[in-house]
Amino acid sequence: MVFGAGIVFAKDELPSVKNDYIPCDVQPCVTISGSEWSEKNQNGVAVAVRMGVKPAVTDEQIKMVLTHDLKKHGVNNIKFFYEQNDAPANLIFLHVRGGLEGPFLIGDVREQIPSIAKRALNTNPLFGVD
Repeated sequence: MVFGAGIVFAKDELPSVKNDYIPCDVQPCVTISGSEWSEKNQNGVAVAVRMGVKPAVTDEQIKMVLTHDLKKHGVNNIKFFYEQNDAPANLIFLHVRGGLEGPFLIGDVREQIPSIAKRALNTNPLFGVD
């Protein structure tokens, strides 16, 4: 699966991610921040990204594509958290209702969006409880 397939944006339409990076002394900062945010934003999705040193795609591309996919499935309350990692590849975590799904590699994360969106948009307080 190609990460950016079917989505075309002009260069100046790429979203800024400079304010999405968080300082991180002890990892995994983004997963903690994503969980905390998603607990407070029950119908939203937090996307936590640990950027690798040799990423296949840029941080802006990740934000653009995943924002597009989540909005396509009805989720408009989306928050990104980024941290720099020393691993070669990016790892992406999806947070909904305080829970965590992942890590996902860049080629697999888009397949998770429909189920994550469904959980985020469900108004039943018992949804997802075993």
